[in-house]
Amino acid sequence: MYIFLVKVRDAFGNFKQVEVKAKTPQEALQILENEGFHAEFKDILKAKKDSWMNTFSKFDFSSLTSRVPQKDVLRLVKIIGNSLNRGRTLKATLDFVGENEDSKPLRKLITDMRAQMDKPFSSQIEIFSAFPRYFDEEFLGIIEAGETSSNLGQYLLDYVEEKRKQIALGSKFRGVLMARLTTLVIVLLVAIIVVVFVIPQFKVLFGEKLEIPWAMRFLMGLSDFFVRYGIFIFIVFGLGIATFYYLIVNNPKIRWRWHDFLLHMPLLGKTLRTYYTAQFTYLLSTLLTKSVDIIKSMNIIIRQSHNVCIKKTCQNIIVSMQGGDDLFRAIIKEHEAGRDYLVPAIVQAAKVGSATASLGATLMDVRNDLEELFSSRLERAIRVFSVVFYFLIVAFAVFLAYAIARAILVFYENAQSLI
Repeated sequence: MYIFLVKVRDAFGNFKQVEVKAKTPQEALQILENEGFHAEFKDILKAKKDSWMNTFSKFDFSSLTSRVPQKDVLRLVKIIGNSLNRGRTLKATLDFVGENEDSKPLRKLITDMRAQMDKPFSSQIEIFSAFPRYFDEEFLGIIEAGETSSNLGQYLLDYVEEKRKQIALGSKFRGVLMARLTTLVIVLLVAIIVVVFVIPQFKVLFGEKLEIPWAMRFLMGLSDFFVRYGIFIFIVFGLGIATFYYLIVNNPKIRWRWHDFLLHMPLLGKTLRTYYTAQFTYLLSTLLTKSVDIIKSMNIIIRQSHNVCIKKTCQNIIVSMQGGDDLFRAIIKEHEAGRDYLVPAIVQAAKVGSATASLGATLMDVRNDLEELFSSRLERAIRVFSVVFYFLIVAFAVFLAYAIARAILVFYENAQSLI
């Protein structure tokens, strides 16, 4: 596997350098084409063998302290939107904000943007595209549409409002998973401490004269197993996770199967598909209502998505539309082919939107409905998961309490015989 550095042209005609992992130059160019970039063989600048050291060397430790939080970026965009609506220029706005901003990372970003404006440019896209860490292609699409319609200020304000909704939606999903994961880790740590350090004391207490109750014998056997092989278990477990992660990152087939499994797993799969469909309708409706070309919008969605199954669905939709189909028919073909990664609600929305020439507005309505549906399905999944999760915790706690209580009772019943 190699890491290729390629000079590509994005949907807005801007050139940038992108790194891509692939086995051959042809595969690297195909991957970039699938993601909506344009590049040729002569655009490959260099290639190097992939290794763990390359991954480590690319990690920028200074970015941990210098990175601008997303909430501050959105605050800056909102200020720019309000300022443009009042007739100020972007240059004057950046000068004003830079002089009064307290956050050092944000002030540095503003200074860098201000310096970028001192260079020749034909569109404000060139200013913002110089900072892809903070301004993604969705945002660049908004800039392009706003400049075309002379309504950039309001477009930016709408973008901030919608983006905050998306952040809240994603944070809710991640927050639920992290809360359950934290609880699981705490419970496992407590269980390991009890089994490894507390249970062996009963073996000393009983000695060789008293018969140990079956429940305590089971826990003692479990304790001995962890004491003898615990380190090996953790090593194998850690290596297994690292290997699995490496295969997902570097093997397209395994990554596809893993993402497909996540989207079809019991209970959580439908919730994830609803979430990704809501993201799809949000991005597409936002860009279409701002008069961004639908093919360009789909390419932006491809690069914004992290799930390869969703990426492939979008690529197939683009191919269908380039062949003459409208969005409704293109999505229908995906469902007929068994690739049901977008929930069926999107099909009806595409049909109505295409028929009424209001596709962007219709998709935005569906997006709002899907957000409600996502919240409902997420809460239901949480309830079911919580019932199973806490049942297992209570069952273990009851068994542990029974084993300890029974062992203590047997010890005291036979204490006289030990004297």
